[in-house]
Amino acid sequence: MYFPDQLRKTPLFLSAFLLTFAALVLLNHWNVFAAPEPNDLTGTRLNLTPDAKEALQDGDLAFPSDSAGFSAYYRMMDDGNARLDKSKVDGHIFSPVEDGSTDVLLKQADMVDIGDNYTIATLSLENVDAIPSEVNLYYDSEGWIVAYLPSGTPSSEVWQARGLDIENPKIEDISNTTLLDAINVVVKDALEETIIDTQNEKLGYYHWQHQEADNFLMMAISRDVVGEYPVQFSVPNTLTIQEVAGTLWISKGESAEAPCARVTLDDSDLISDKCTKGIFSMTRDLENFNARMGHSWKLEQTLRDEGASGALLMILYSVSN
Repeated sequence: MYFPDQLRKTPLFLSAFLLTFAALVLLNHWNVFAAPEPNDLTGTRLNLTPDAKEALQDGDLAFPSDSAGFSAYYRMMDDGNARLDKSKVDGHIFSPVEDGSTDVLLKQADMVDIGDNYTIATLSLENVDAIPSEVNLYYDSEGWIVAYLPSGTPSSEVWQARGLDIENPKIEDISNTTLLDAINVVVKDALEETIIDTQNEKLGYYHWQHQEADNFLMMAISRDVVGEYPVQFSVPNTLTIQEVAGTLWISKGESAEAPCARVTLDDSDLISDKCTKGIFSMTRDLENFNARMGHSWKLEQTLRDEGASGALLMILYSVSN
């Protein structure tokens, strides 16, 4: 499979569904079926650059690679020199959050570990309908910033659906992630530098426990009425699957009860029926998933039209040579 340079700059590729309309984004090596006809798409690279590997995995810094899962990383450099004012970032994230001082940080960070040249913290970030998402954050005096989920956390939990709720359930873009939000808490909020966006060529994604995975694909659906939206897809035999994960969010308005919703994969529950506002994630057993080439995935909103729900399926995989 060939991946041109511009694909490395796009962190997520999605299927956006709302109500009775669907806009699917597809990897052309996959077969995905849903009405109406899907748009063409491609998958996303997962890789760790040699300098990041040396610094974060084999070096003397304190990045906890053994306990990290899906991650995004970025290095602040200027004319070949690392630049990151660690004390300024420490002062920002560990101070009480004032109204208007940050776009997504809900409260001051919880410290995990700190040293003279590094800090590890947990951030609580605003997600869909003000539901919080937690992300671990590492940064050091060598300019490295790594936002990551703990090992064992479903990778789909990086979904950032902020801006969606019962009044606006339409999914138009999932190119942002909570990991990128955490990086921008450092770059934009703490250091007052230019925001890092999804097209930044220095932004990378990597899974520390699935180091053989070199691509990932994401598909998303949303609803604001009772019903379901099924998607069929098949996995080419040139792909090896490392992880299949799903995330469900349930939102509600001020005067509306949360709807009930669930996510199914291959006609069995991936995320069982939930009826409370929140974000829920699970992984699928790969033995059962790999036992078949064709798959069916859907979001079902089973009760109450007075709310919105959304679901995302994320597949980490490698491509055979």
